[in-house]
Amino acid sequence: MLFWNVLPMAKPKIGIVGALRGLAALAVCWYHFTYGQDWWIRATGKYGWLGVHMFFVISGFIIPYSLHQYRYSIRDYFRFLSKRLARLHPPYLASIVVVIVFGWLMMLVPTFHAKPPDTSWQTLLAHFFYLNDLVGRPWLNVVYWTLGIELQWYLLLGLLFPLFADRRWQWQITGALLALLGHRLILPDRIIFHIVPVFLIGVFVFQYRMGLSGVWRMLLSVGAMFAIMRVPIGLPVSLVSTLTGLLIAFATLENRRANRLGEVSYSLYLLHIPVGLRIIDFMSRIPYSSYYLIVIDVLAIAGSLAASIAFYRWIEGPSQSWSSAIRIKPVPKKVFVEEMLPAEAAGD
Repeated sequence: MLFWNVLPMAKPKIGIVGALRGLAALAVCWYHFTYGQDWWIRATGKYGWLGVHMFFVISGFIIPYSLHQYRYSIRDYFRFLSKRLARLHPPYLASIVVVIVFGWLMMLVPTFHAKPPDTSWQTLLAHFFYLNDLVGRPWLNVVYWTLGIELQWYLLLGLLFPLFADRRWQWQITGALLALLGHRLILPDRIIFHIVPVFLIGVFVFQYRMGLSGVWRMLLSVGAMFAIMRVPIGLPVSLVSTLTGLLIAFATLENRRANRLGEVSYSLYLLHIPVGLRIIDFMSRIPYSSYYLIVIDVLAIAGSLAASIAFYRWIEGPSQSWSSAIRIKPVPKKVFVEEMLPAEAAGD
């Protein structure tokens, strides 16, 4: 059941986050699966790429929320980064293997005329350190660029979190201003400072949910981010990012299926291109397939979900355990929100 409240501090359990992650992942999948198809099908997924920014807002919220529970301080910086990499990196590397294997298999099908994946050491090394956009190397999977942004966010957040979590509003504002310093100066859109207002919406909601900020200061701060990114980033991103932040702030949704979808959303995000698009490629060659393309897209979603569930069980789940084994501080008596990776996104 979905309900709203505007109390100074909302309930500590944030059930809406899992549902939003699942929705964002499905939106990104549908965007990629319908891209380039008949106009009426393409129109249904036209704005699915905005799921990327939903993930960024969630990351801006859930990672500070978790750090606050563990009483993070700046001396925990490298332990925090190690914890995040243990969560992010193994599924990412495993998905690269999937992309390369599927790429080579496609070359064995004579009618596909597929190009071999670039497995040069320079490309693989750039992937390992998430540097492709900085060194001019194309990503093996179009969605990987957002993982590079996530890593940059972790690097920045670990430094600024003590300011974000301070109860004095002057220090909170100082942290936000420091994060925004490069927003108008850093032009490339694959650098964290370009997109940092989206993440900061999540930070402001974190401050509100933890009682570090009142509702009106949170709303004014989110509104300021809307205004700041309205021109350089665009109205659709501003609207979706703001709406996502407000849902996390004021809405609660408890649904087991939605939470399960959110749980595997990172795996779904990583695999929907190599798995889902291959399903579409094969099935679209069946005679008269143009009459039921939307059915093929739905089957691609189903196939990607099945693959993501297996991937979660064998790859992502163990990586969560490795990440959990790295303790920033002794475990508090009660941690309200399980640490999640909202990193996944997709690009144009």
